Amino acid sequence: MSASKDLERLVQEIADSRNERMVFIENLKNESLNLIKSLSRDRDNMTQSLHQQLKKYRPALDAMEKERQKEALMENNKRREWDKDRKNEALKERDQRIKWNNEVLENFMSEFHNDSQADKQQRLEGVKTLKDDSQADKQQRLKGIKTLKAEVSRMRGDIQNWLKNMRDELSPPLKAFVSDLKASEKDRKSSDKAFVSDLRASEKDRKSSEQAELAAMAAAWRKKPSRVSLSDPETIQEIVEPEPLKEVDTSEEPEEQTQPDEEVETEHSYYDNAPLKETVMSTLFDYADGLKMTQLAELLDIEQWRMLIPVMRDLMDSKQIRKEGSLYFTL
Repeated sequence: MSASKDLERLVQEIADSRNERMVFIENLKNESLNLIKSLSRDRDNMTQSLHQQLKKYRPALDAMEKERQKEALMENNKRREWDKDRKNEALKERDQRIKWNNEVLENFMSEFHNDSQADKQQRLEGVKTLKDDSQADKQQRLKGIKTLKAEVSRMRGDIQNWLKNMRDELSPPLKAFVSDLKASEKDRKSSDKAFVSDLRASEKDRKSSEQAELAAMAAAWRKKPSRVSLSDPETIQEIVEPEPLKEVDTSEEPEEQTQPDEEVETEHSYYDNAPLKETVMSTLFDYADGLKMTQLAELLDIEQWRMLIPVMRDLMDSKQIRKEGSLYFTL
């Protein structure tokens, strides 16, 4: 920026110097013309004056005219010499100024070129250094990524081996637990069916005894006076006969039906859920897309998926798994 300003200032100085010289020459020319015109006017005036006195002073005037011409010539020669000297000085000054301007411009351009070359060299060296540093940093990052990948692969293999060993250790007791649970559930269903069968039989006997008692009461009522407003014994039997008990449905609930948490927790509170939690965690870890509770029960060979409800709730409370919709994921 400063180099361009210096160049502009130098060009301006050259132009100003030329303009000054032109003005000076023009003024000198005008002064010379004015002087010549003034001399011409003086000569004309003298001529008129002298013409009037010519006859009287002609000899003296001739002598004076010769003297004046001689002086005018000398003055003219002096002015010409002076003009020539001034012109030579102006030309010499112009040549010196042009020479000085050329030297200044040449020095400036040389310095500017040297500075440009040095700056270019520095920039090239900086770019080369930056490229070398970037390449070294890239190699370092690639080595770090390679090491990190190897470490992650090793850790993943260790985790998979640990999960496999844990699965192998927990599978026999879990299968035994599930088998015992199935047997217990089968016994419970058998006892429930027997209880319902006994209840139906006792209900049937109670209905028979009530009907017999109502028939006896109706027969006794018919022996009463006719003042009774009721129409017939059948009406009494219809009024007195109790509503039959609804049959107990012992069929198994649908798979997706949800029981209250308290009931499920009471049913399975006698079992230790720690091995089951670890098995659930290892199974969910192998399925990144998540599993439903019914799918998880099927993978673990659990007949009743509801027994997983307290286990899944404990795992969610301890922030080990999360639930999105009906799917469960590990954290």
